[in-house]
Amino acid sequence: MCGIIGYNGLEEPVSLVLEALSRLEYRGYDSAGVAYFDKEKKIEVVRASGKLAGLVAACEGRSGVSGSAIGHIRWATHGAPTEENAHPHRSGPIVVVHNGIIENDRELRETLSREGFVFSSETDTEVVAHLVHRFFRETGSLSESVRLALREISGSYALAVLCEERPGEIVAVRRGAPLLLGEGENAYFFASDVPAFLKWTRKVMPLPPDVMAVVGPEGLSLLPVDGGSPLLPLFEEVPWDPVAAEKGHYRHFMEKEIFEGPRAIMDTLEGRLGPGHGRVMLSELSRLGPSPPEIVFVACGTSYHAALLGRLMIESLSDIAVRVEIASEFRYRPLRIRKGAWVVGITQSGETADTLGALEHARREGFLTLAVTNVPGSSVTREAEATLLTRAGPEIGVASTKAFIAQITAVWLLALHLGRREAEKTRQALEILVRAPARFEGFLGSLDLPALDRLAEKIAASRFVIFIGRGLDYPLAIEGALKLKEITYRPADGYPGGELKHGPIALIEPGVLVVAPLVDPDLAAKEWSNIREVEARGGTVVTVASPAPGQPLPSYLLPERNGWEGVFLATAILQLLSYRTAVLMGNDVDQPRNLAKSVTVE
Repeated sequence: MCGIIGYNGLEEPVSLVLEALSRLEYRGYDSAGVAYFDKEKKIEVVRASGKLAGLVAACEGRSGVSGSAIGHIRWATHGAPTEENAHPHRSGPIVVVHNGIIENDRELRETLSREGFVFSSETDTEVVAHLVHRFFRETGSLSESVRLALREISGSYALAVLCEERPGEIVAVRRGAPLLLGEGENAYFFASDVPAFLKWTRKVMPLPPDVMAVVGPEGLSLLPVDGGSPLLPLFEEVPWDPVAAEKGHYRHFMEKEIFEGPRAIMDTLEGRLGPGHGRVMLSELSRLGPSPPEIVFVACGTSYHAALLGRLMIESLSDIAVRVEIASEFRYRPLRIRKGAWVVGITQSGETADTLGALEHARREGFLTLAVTNVPGSSVTREAEATLLTRAGPEIGVASTKAFIAQITAVWLLALHLGRREAEKTRQALEILVRAPARFEGFLGSLDLPALDRLAEKIAASRFVIFIGRGLDYPLAIEGALKLKEITYRPADGYPGGELKHGPIALIEPGVLVVAPLVDPDLAAKEWSNIREVEARGGTVVTVASPAPGQPLPSYLLPERNGWEGVFLATAILQLLSYRTAVLMGNDVDQPRNLAKSVTVE
């Protein structure tokens, strides 16, 4: 996954593009580059390996003229993260930035090499620049050259293209990878994500797949790649505040976003509770019809863990059978799902390639699909019959925090919407959810930070960390392990507590740390039994729990809460433990190595 920005307008473009790239840096930080027109109307390309600071330094003292400019921040897929492989890539007058994967790049590279085009990088993107250049020689039209080049390409892409002979023009197009169009005052923007241009405009339009956006002296045109009739642009104003994408007084975006959890719950609930908060109203689901006989969640990573919680919640309140599938595996085997089932894809970005592919597979097989996502207008919202938005706002830190909290809220709402079996239990669950934002905020406001830091020191000193849990605590355990791996690089695994004796307990010895969230009241006794098994073998245990009669005082004490509400509190503590451990170790918390915010290629 990479981040791209395109700009056409009256402002000086270099500083603008660099500022926009700083808001896309979570999408990649192997290398970066910018292309702009200088005073002689020639395209200057500046690239640097490493993080964006290297490009900023390389651009010191540079400025361009108003018109068009493009920028790119890279997460390497084809070719090492070197300056030669950094975007933009150039062929003659043509300059290109690209997010995605060109699947037939080897064949195209061989063909273009035979035609005399010289390659200077290992990337798949350079074939696009040469292809557009080949057709521009013939047509003299940038948009037509891009259209013809796309007929030769297989794969996924979001592209922005400049031409030195067309200084006031920029062409952008997408298939599979995300690309958003922003309309400002006498300006247009193209970007992989909304925060890139929120400072300049909130008017946003997701660029439809296989539609070229052409901005030139005549304004904006939307031209289907297949040559159909032009489309009318339809911009909507996004509700995100530009300040929401800034760190404020926090050290890192991740820290800020952990503390935004209560707001994520409240915003996700807004407009979805009936008068007096007596019932849930999800009008978004009306297109799906009556309750299904079965629900199949498809998701990856943190979203998969939210789906596991959703399964427990739905099964607790209804007679609906629920399955949870890893999206990357789902579409590669025959579907054995009940007729009328809903396939529910959970994805923070709405662009996760595996989840999109799973929903496409389900729709082809005739199943109803529901998207749970944080990004209005993202690809998954167009793929699914219905969408349940989570409203967490922009999340910049690569390790998901408030988006996970919002996903838990969304699947909780879904469970309440479907709850038919136990009216009293459903009423209690709704009451807990309504109270959750205020209680969660109060909990975060009274954190024992010295206690968290003492536990972080234990984690940093351990050589291996195991997370265990049962019932509600199992998804929390594997999510806690994922967070720790993502930002501390400490080896960590999560297991159901009952599985310890089936193999993992062999790993327990002095120096191994076990973290146990304990919020499920129905399984607490069994979980404490698992903890004693660890302690008997020399392992160190960290518990996150409410006080329990006859049990030791937890390592981090939670207030007494019903198990479902405790999910939010324990999640925040696990996130903060990973965060404070990573800070203690001196790691780059917001931009962990080898990771990017959303995986838009398989």
